[in-house]
Amino acid sequence: MQKRSIWRNLRRGYGIVNRLTPKYIPLTVVSSFIKAVQPLMVLFLSAQIINELAGDRDTGRIVLYTALTVGLAFILSAINAVVSRRITTLNSTLWARFYFFLGHRYMQLNYDQVEDTMNNENLADIEAKTNGNGLGLLRLHYSLPELLQPLFELILSIALFIGMFTAAASYEQTFITSPVATVLLVILILLILPFTYILKKREERIQRRVFEENPKSNTYIHFFNEYMQAKNAAKDIRLYRQAPAIEEHYNKSVGAEFWYRVFDLFGKNNALAAAINAVLGGCVYLFIGLRALYGMYPLGSVVQYIGAANGAVGALAKLVAVLGNFITNNQYLNLVFDYLDLPDNMRKSDGNRQIPQADLEFEFHDVSFKYSAADNYAIKNLSMKFNIGERLAVVGLNGSGKTTMIKLLCRLYEPSEGVITLNGIDIREYDYSAYMGVFSVVFQDFKLFSFSLGHNVATSENYDADLAEESLIMAGFGEKLKNMQEGLGTFLHKDFSDDGVDMSGGEAQKVALARALYKNAPFVVLDEPTAALDPIAEFEIYSRFNELIGGKTAIFVSHRLSSCRFCHDIVVFHEGRLIQRGSHDELLADRDGKYAELWNAQAQYYVSA
Repeated sequence: MQKRSIWRNLRRGYGIVNRLTPKYIPLTVVSSFIKAVQPLMVLFLSAQIINELAGDRDTGRIVLYTALTVGLAFILSAINAVVSRRITTLNSTLWARFYFFLGHRYMQLNYDQVEDTMNNENLADIEAKTNGNGLGLLRLHYSLPELLQPLFELILSIALFIGMFTAAASYEQTFITSPVATVLLVILILLILPFTYILKKREERIQRRVFEENPKSNTYIHFFNEYMQAKNAAKDIRLYRQAPAIEEHYNKSVGAEFWYRVFDLFGKNNALAAAINAVLGGCVYLFIGLRALYGMYPLGSVVQYIGAANGAVGALAKLVAVLGNFITNNQYLNLVFDYLDLPDNMRKSDGNRQIPQADLEFEFHDVSFKYSAADNYAIKNLSMKFNIGERLAVVGLNGSGKTTMIKLLCRLYEPSEGVITLNGIDIREYDYSAYMGVFSVVFQDFKLFSFSLGHNVATSENYDADLAEESLIMAGFGEKLKNMQEGLGTFLHKDFSDDGVDMSGGEAQKVALARALYKNAPFVVLDEPTAALDPIAEFEIYSRFNELIGGKTAIFVSHRLSSCRFCHDIVVFHEGRLIQRGSHDELLADRDGKYAELWNAQAQYYVSA
């Protein structure tokens, strides 16, 4: 974790808060000032009324002070009500804005960063700290009034009780009425206040201990919370009686005994802080009371000074506490900013070349790739060319590098070694967003939105309905579409609509294929596109494959070698290397080759004895 100064994090953090909830900061300044000035205004005017009652008893002044007290209190309360209502409205959307902010950053990460376990653990930790304790950026948001109100209270309180230090005694001078007593009181306050800061530092150490001793607990808790409520896990939980095991792991993750000790320490710490503040307040009361006995202050001023001094001490203690909170929260801000500052290498290495309009020819030049936490290469010394308009099948065992090669081609990964070119030019020299538009891809682990069918096909609310319907029909979804009363407006799943339709695996795969067809990109990549289809639907897709793809270049990844026969060319991957390339007949003729081995292993189940 990168360490940053508190002030640097505060500046950046409040800049983000201002973007997430515009106008929140100026509105909070107004609200905090009003909340600080209201009680002190009443205190000051009440003191004047008491002095008048104990002195000249001027009715006009008493009525004036009373009217000012009531009138100003009403006006300030009305203004604060309007401002507070606006702040409440902003706060009501804060959590949604914050999580969208995190999610938006997640969508911008490089794909290898999305797959990185540490990044996902950090994100889960950020979300858990936010949900459980309101730490990180949200702590800054909610701490702003906690900072501003006592700051205003301190300034205004000092203005109200400063007179008690300059008042002259009406009787003989004594120690309590001398300037020495004033100096000693100030020194006492300055000596006691650091203890509040020390207690906050102690609280920070406790927080850090929690942070260090339970680094993965939030990740586990987040996982189990989602898993217990996941629809696709409900069957396994019941059929395999997973509930006891989940409960056991969950309790271990929570670490109840550890948390009991932590909160015991917090309780003792807070009790000691309260005792220190009580001692400080008692000293101030004693100082003012003894001076009042010597006639230094009129009765109303005694009330004013005690109230103002108490307010100042309380405000000062709150400010020290807020500073301590900022210090404690700084490590969580570092966690947030580490996540936000993850390097965007893909776009940093982005060029500005535009994609050619036709004849796209891709080539791998001695490309190798190794995952960050892996010892072995997933792809090693790969050199191959994708011919324009070619149908290329990619086959191989699980973990042979097929999907990794596709992700390298699509710039989801960057090669560890070697280079990939488009028309002889390094693909990193092309505009990244434009390059993403070259490919229509259907991966094995695709995801459909719980939105309308048309929205899923077009990945947009504004779409060409005729093209979306045509794409669904071409993908074999036509019959299902006819039976949907809302047509393209039918919601998938029931997350946002009770009339939503749950899709089978094969139906979902057809929608994913329709999405790729709708995009109409010049290069089509299908990674196991028929794995969830029944044999008849699979045959229909294969028989119409050329119609679906048209004149585009296409890569077809599959474990079923029978589905590769319609391709012009077949490449065989094994342990990260390209070991064979040719047509089906050519590869089958090499009886000792990997393709023939895989073919015969599958064919034996379809050949009668």
